[in-house]
Amino acid sequence: MNSQACADLPEKPKIVAFGDSLVTGYGTTDNGDFVSILSSRLEVPITNLGRDGETSASARERIADVVRERPDVVIILLGGNDALQKVPVAETRENLDAILTTLAEISSVKINIVLVGVLGSPLNDPYRAMFEELAEKHQVEYVPNILSGIFGNRDLMSDQIHPNNAGHARMAERIYPAVLAACESVMGF
Repeated sequence: MNSQACADLPEKPKIVAFGDSLVTGYGTTDNGDFVSILSSRLEVPITNLGRDGETSASARERIADVVRERPDVVIILLGGNDALQKVPVAETRENLDAILTTLAEISSVKINIVLVGVLGSPLNDPYRAMFEELAEKHQVEYVPNILSGIFGNRDLMSDQIHPNNAGHARMAERIYPAVLAACESVMGF
């Protein structure tokens, strides 16, 4: 598929990014967040429904905001605040599963989802298996551990938790192929 697959659709797909401060671009400047970078590269507007401090539980409570947008593609990036707040993995899994199920069941048209994983712990990460299981169960595009090689690299971070523009550029590179694949699904390939 060419890099213009999303822009080349007869009607540009409605894309929504949903998640926490990584989605809002906290720590970036001048549209240097991954959502803005992806939007520019895809030549398709992306509605940013990120919220600083979002947990899987608070996102589950506002999933109707995403549904109201009637999206074709949804990028979901959640779990970092759950890990920071030491929310039990089972609770995070339940919330993410409910979000994915809601998006699959509530729409009369298939919503193509890109699930973006985060690290739950630097040692023996319990989130890796959770994200893989959810991606398999719901048959969605999956981008594992989005902050791999970014987190802890001073050149790529604006603070101890949030990537800077250079870090977000790397995130966009990792998410881009999954969004293209989601656009391909919209096209029916």
